[in-house]
Amino acid sequence: MSRPAGDREVAGALLELACVIEGIRGVVSRELGLTPQQAQLLTLVDPGELTHGELAHRLNCDKTNVTGLVDRLERRGLVRRRPDPDDRRVTRVSLDDQGVELVARFRTAVTAAIAGRLTSGPSARHDELLALARATTGALRA
Repeated sequence: MSRPAGDREVAGALLELACVIEGIRGVVSRELGLTPQQAQLLTLVDPGELTHGELAHRLNCDKTNVTGLVDRLERRGLVRRRPDPDDRRVTRVSLDDQGVELVARFRTAVTAAIAGRLTSGPSARHDELLALARATTGALRA
């Protein structure tokens, strides 16, 4: 049995959900003195380190945009750059201690804002929602 109309409805609902969550992330990032793009970059780097190319791919933007974002975050002491030990043409970006702390605050605030809005829903459906959210995230990452 075909489900194209149902799949489009699910996709539309997920897009709407993503917009609501991005709105919450935007408010929290501005409260912490970040642009939404800076917050996204910081959360992508945590934990570990990524190259400019990997960041550009994950942010769906050009490497020149990443360079500007990293420049500004580095000036604020939130990230650091280091040459790749295997290829000196490649630069790796990781969080400084301040960046780690700020990402933790960002995630805590976003999680609290979303959880606070979910308290109005039926608690019996939370386990179902969690399972669906994890399965959907996995399917969309594939």
